[in-house]
Amino acid sequence: MLNQQTFQFEKVSAIKVSEFIREQLEEAIILKEMLSEDQLPSERELAEIFNASRITVREALSVLEAKGLIEKRVGAKGGTFILPITANAYKRTKEEIMRDWDQMLHVFEYRTIVEPEGAFLAAERITAGELELLERYIEQSVQPDCSREWFRALDVKFHLTIAKASGNPYVESAVRQIRTKINPALDLMPYNEHVRSLNQGVHREILEALKAHDPARSRDTLKKHIAFSADAIYSRLVSPEQQEGNEQ
Repeated sequence: MLNQQTFQFEKVSAIKVSEFIREQLEEAIILKEMLSEDQLPSERELAEIFNASRITVREALSVLEAKGLIEKRVGAKGGTFILPITANAYKRTKEEIMRDWDQMLHVFEYRTIVEPEGAFLAAERITAGELELLERYIEQSVQPDCSREWFRALDVKFHLTIAKASGNPYVESAVRQIRTKINPALDLMPYNEHVRSLNQGVHREILEALKAHDPARSRDTLKKHIAFSADAIYSRLVSPEQQEGNEQ
């Protein structure tokens, strides 16, 4: 007879097909792989992509619309469009994040373990093309016409590129999971010249360490960056009024 004290099974949890579709679309939106004003494929096309019925796709889209992530528009130029996440993040996520702050701390702890070690590996394996991508993301983030939404997207691209450069698909998958959890909180951060300059500086330090193929420096620099981000998010949630005057 099995000794149940030595292990614990999880109860079966049936996931609806519409929930599976919703999760994939929401991840792509939160990771900013689809940006504000991008148009989603039609219901018919999405049904073909996911090999599901149009009714199931419509159910998934309804949930995303209720969350304020997409908007259906009618008319000659109608369709389903991505809404600007950063512009609405404060109203949509502040209470939710504060309510689940203990869980968010676990995510930050997990991030502190995974991402720096991913950077350690990336310093040894990163390609010239990936270094060029990181350089381009930094340069674009300080352009005068860089919008808040695009700035946040570039930050995600920067970190996901490093994860991919680790050469380990498990690290890349873990970082995607982490970013899906923390991006709504990072979207609460103010957007101004000081933030842009600070972000450029730390990303530049990380990039220089990667260019030097210095694993230890890459890991340590990214670890400090993650700790700073966690502190900034906490401060923003505890006393958001301190930042209100600095937002654009």
